[in-house]
Amino acid sequence: MVWINKRPASLERHSLILSIGLLLCSLAAVVLAGLWFGQWWLWLLLVPAWLLLNKWQFARRRQMLAAFNRASVQLEAMHNQDYSLQAKAAYQTGIAASFQQQLQQLSSQLQQRKSFFDEQQFLLYRLIDQLNTPILVFDHKQQLSYANAEFDSLFGQPWQSLRKASAQRLGLHSEPHWHFADSERQRQWQIRHSRFMDQGQRHQLLVFINIQAALRDTELEAWQQLIRVLSHEIRNSLTPVLALSEQLRPKLTAERDQQALQVIHQRSQHLQDFVSRYSELNKPLSINLQPLCAGDLFAALQPLFSDANLQGSGLSLRFYSDATLLQQVLINLIKNAIEAGSPPGTVLLQFARQHNQLHISINDSGQGISNSRDLFVPFYTTKAQGQGIGLQLCRHIVRQLAGELTLQARSDGQQGCCATISLPWQAADTGS
Repeated sequence: MVWINKRPASLERHSLILSIGLLLCSLAAVVLAGLWFGQWWLWLLLVPAWLLLNKWQFARRRQMLAAFNRASVQLEAMHNQDYSLQAKAAYQTGIAASFQQQLQQLSSQLQQRKSFFDEQQFLLYRLIDQLNTPILVFDHKQQLSYANAEFDSLFGQPWQSLRKASAQRLGLHSEPHWHFADSERQRQWQIRHSRFMDQGQRHQLLVFINIQAALRDTELEAWQQLIRVLSHEIRNSLTPVLALSEQLRPKLTAERDQQALQVIHQRSQHLQDFVSRYSELNKPLSINLQPLCAGDLFAALQPLFSDANLQGSGLSLRFYSDATLLQQVLINLIKNAIEAGSPPGTVLLQFARQHNQLHISINDSGQGISNSRDLFVPFYTTKAQGQGIGLQLCRHIVRQLAGELTLQARSDGQQGCCATISLPWQAADTGS
């Protein structure tokens, strides 16, 4: 009884034991029948019948094992996501035929599901390409497997050159959550993270959001609102003051009174002009992109600052930008460099292309930056006659050109300041 209930080691072994047992039992039956009846012609009938019976049962065994082998091969193919292999049915009816039919149905369902997921993956990667924010895909080994074109703006080179690079090499860490190792970048970028399956492996999808741009827009909106309120109140107060000064001028003939009225009129007019200039920060600019040559731009600036003896480099560079707006920004920045005490011949205007960006730098040898945190704060100035509008207006223009303006101390160890305008690169011709 113990032997009967014992689980067989394998189907092949179990079926072989049964076949051999049937072979031996049938052989014993043939021998006993032949000995019992003792007729020679009976041996001629029983032996061929015995051979045919055993040949048939061994053929059935091979057919059964072949059906399982074919099903096993198909299952292995399905495991490897190959659903093109279809095992031939060994039986037309019965439980084996039902099993084969269910296996085919499962293969068809998995094929449809794989097609659906492949389509979703295709749409996902197309969506990644269309978005204008950096998106990175890391495989199960946390190696870069895909990214969109905005990768260039974040890391300064195409993602294909860093394919299979580790997250650590890109300055990213995943614990406790995805973040930049560099604190400066971490303050600028927020990383959104999600997971998805591709080719049976788990991938990481990282979306980089420039929160500094959002904070910048909020800050600008707040300043614009403040400027609108102040402009309205100041204009309402200045209008009657100017009108009264004009009315009193013919009535007060004393020289001292005339001088006082003149001071009131001049300061009121100055304050009104000041408010009008600040109100320009609220207005969007009309951009007119056109092919420019750095040398022509530099030549147009030289007569405006003839005493400064401007120096230039990279003057053969050709690019697209708005000549009027860009020249206005450069005039303001060069004027600031000269007013900061930079001696003649020390103001250097540099044009350079770095990957997909145009960098225009103004280096001076003046007093440098005393308070970098408040450089772009409206109304803040370190000049005795300054209004605190120049740099704010310059940054507003540069941002309208889809760029950024930064000011920092010179990195070459010399005294002075370096103002850098970073703009999207647009070549003026294929040869540049």
